[in-house]
Amino acid sequence: MVLVLVMMVLLSFPYYPAEASTGMVSIRNVFESMGAQVEWIPEGQVIRIQRGKNQIQLAVGSRIAYKNGQKITMDQSVRLNGTTHVAEMSTRHVYELAKTDDLERHYRVQANDTLWRISTRYGVTIDQLMEWNGLMTPVIYPGQHLHISDPYYTVQQGDTLSKIASSNESTVVEIKRANGLAGDMLQPGQRLFIPPQASIKPPDLFKEGIFPLVDGTYQSYRNDYGDPRSFSTTGNTRSHEGVDIFAKQWIPIFAVDNGRVIRKGWNYYGGWRLTIESNNGIAFYYAHMTGYAEGTNIGTQIRKGQLIGFVGSTGYGEEGTRAKFEPHLHLGMYDTKSQPWKPMNPYWYLRWWEFQ
Repeated sequence: MVLVLVMMVLLSFPYYPAEASTGMVSIRNVFESMGAQVEWIPEGQVIRIQRGKNQIQLAVGSRIAYKNGQKITMDQSVRLNGTTHVAEMSTRHVYELAKTDDLERHYRVQANDTLWRISTRYGVTIDQLMEWNGLMTPVIYPGQHLHISDPYYTVQQGDTLSKIASSNESTVVEIKRANGLAGDMLQPGQRLFIPPQASIKPPDLFKEGIFPLVDGTYQSYRNDYGDPRSFSTTGNTRSHEGVDIFAKQWIPIFAVDNGRVIRKGWNYYGGWRLTIESNNGIAFYYAHMTGYAEGTNIGTQIRKGQLIGFVGSTGYGEEGTRAKFEPHLHLGMYDTKSQPWKPMNPYWYLRWWEFQ
C-alpha cells in the first residue's frame, strides 16, 4: 500500500532526467541586476517583480509563476535557501519571465502578406502602417521590415541611446543617423524616430535560437569578428574569433540553444568560460564571465534560455585575472567536426535572434 502511494506521488510530477536538471538562483539578485524592482510580501511568501511592462509573481513552494496574468509552470518550485533564507528559482525560467514579450515593433513581411492582413493581425489601420513606414503605395514584399506601432519614442529620465536602441529593435548608429544627432546627449521629453531594421536573411542554422542577454541589459554591438587582437601568449597579433557584447558586470547570460557542457573553467584568453556543444556539432563559447550559474557542470544538458552565468571582465592572464577590459560577453561559435575546431562568425546569428 505504501509503495502504491509513493508511486502515485511520483507520477503526479513531471519527469526531468538528472542530466537535464537545473540549478537555482536568487530571485532578487538576478532580477535586480536586470533593472527590475523586486518586492517580498511576507504574507503568503510571495515575490512580486516589475521589469518594464512585465509584472511577475511567484510564491515560495509553488512551481506556478504568473507573467502579465499568464500562468507559467516551472520545472522546480520556488524555495527559501536553508542557509541564506533567500528566495530562489530555477535557472531554466529566468529568461522566460524576464524577456519583454511585446518587444516587437517591426514585422518581417511573409509571402502572400498584404497590408490588410498585417493591420488586422496587430490591430492597427492600413493608413497607420503606410504613414509609419513612409509607403506611397500599399505594395510590400517578403522580407521587408515594417513598423507595426508608432515609430517615435519619447525620451524618459535616465534613458541612454544604448538603452533605447536595445529595447526598440534598433542600434545607436541608426538612431543617431535617423535623428541627425551628433552626440549621445539626450533630454527628457525629446522625441526620437526609431528607424526600421534592414531586412535580415534567416541563418541556415539555429533559426529558433535566442539572444544570450535579455533586452535592455546590453549595449549595441558591432561585427568585430576577425578584428586583430594584440594580446597573446606569443606576442603576435591574433584574430578575434567571436563577437563582444558589452554589458554591466553580473548581467545574466542565457544559453542560445540546447546542448551539453563540454568545457568549463579558466582559459588564459577567455577567463572563466563555458563551452556548450549543440547536437549538430556546433559549439557556443561564452567567455569573460564573472561566475557560473548553478547546474552548469561538465556533461550537463543545458536547455535553450537557461541561465548559465554572468557577464564579467575575466581573462588575459593567469587564473583570477580581471579588469583588463570593460565587462562584456564574448560569444564564439565553432564547428567541432573540424580539427582544429573551425571558428564561425556569430554576428548575423545574433542579429537574427535579437529581433525575433
